[in-house]
Amino acid sequence: MKGKYLEMVREGELSLYPRVDFKIRQGREVARQYLLVIPILVLALLGLARLGKAFDNSSFTVLAAQAPPGSYVISCLMEAPALVPCLTGNEIPVGTALILKAHVTDASGNLAKNGSLIFQDCLLQGIPAPSIQCDSGPGVWSNIQRVHISGPEDIRIGYGSPSTPQTIGFRFRYLGGQASGIANGISNSMDVTWF
Repeated sequence: MKGKYLEMVREGELSLYPRVDFKIRQGREVARQYLLVIPILVLALLGLARLGKAFDNSSFTVLAAQAPPGSYVISCLMEAPALVPCLTGNEIPVGTALILKAHVTDASGNLAKNGSLIFQDCLLQGIPAPSIQCDSGPGVWSNIQRVHISGPEDIRIGYGSPSTPQTIGFRFRYLGGQASGIANGISNSMDVTWF
């Protein structure tokens, strides 16, 4: 009896345990499929490696450099009762709201038409501080608000007013890149003093 079953297995017919035989055959089919996939993956990885080397060449650097730097200027306005420039030295009376204005232009002076602005203030141990604490000290620039540019215009956001006299540093980051024709950049730091 055993000899008959061995012959049947050798000829490719079902074994004494058909479920086991089916699983073995199924496993072999899966293995065959993966044997075809492995060379394809190897070729794809080799292609990616070559592509990576191409990006190390100067051609990639030229593409990244196509968006020239622009001009990134932050300025101070106050709400008293109409919108007016801050006093000399960016001073504002306590209780008067600050409005931050971002002005981004390309090398020809054209306003940015798209991209994003991230307005930031300077914090030292979680407390608003002058910009020097963030530019060259232990402070950190903290995001206040992100605004998307949807046309050629200056962007303004309200900051409010502290209840006591103090100086706080501000700046913004512009994210536009190649699509905007203006490189990503950071505005000058600006201190506003409430007195």
